[in-house]
Amino acid sequence: MDIVSLDGLCIRTIDYKDNDKLITLYCAEKGKITATAKGVKSAKAKLKFCASPFCFGKYLLAAKNGRFTVVGCDVYDGFFSLTTDIESYYCGGCVLEVLDKTAAEGDFSGALFTSALRTLNELCYDCGENGAREVLKKFLKEAVNALGFGEKEMSLAESSRYFNNVLGVKLNSLNELLRL
Repeated sequence: MDIVSLDGLCIRTIDYKDNDKLITLYCAEKGKITATAKGVKSAKAKLKFCASPFCFGKYLLAAKNGRFTVVGCDVYDGFFSLTTDIESYYCGGCVLEVLDKTAAEGDFSGALFTSALRTLNELCYDCGENGAREVLKKFLKEAVNALGFGEKEMSLAESSRYFNNVLGVKLNSLNELLRL
């Protein structure tokens, strides 16, 4: 069993078995991967934090037969203040959805990863003047460009339709944000 250390952002979690979760990470070194986080649903779990969406850190993963298990994590940032404002939370959720739904297992885009981290940082700590929606709008423009579809200047509603109709990706967080 090999131990690998990867800088990753937790973009999705799914309950698995009694106390485990399957987490999807977008990693700088390997792209999108899925790992098992064992025992993280129990009250005293030491790694509970690493199986939360928005957790960005150095994940230590045990690799065996092409599968990964989380054995440790050093958090760089949890972007926890996103949960204090519903608009920022939906915008952050949309960033994670774009990473999850536009990348296949093992795919990586450095431009998209960098843009996502910058956007989450701005949403969390510094979107006062621009507002969360403008920050998200900028990210979606960068995402479309990073995915190879050229630069497109669109409103959030147009972005929702574009991702759905052209890319075949339904962004649930964006649709909920537009309902606010």
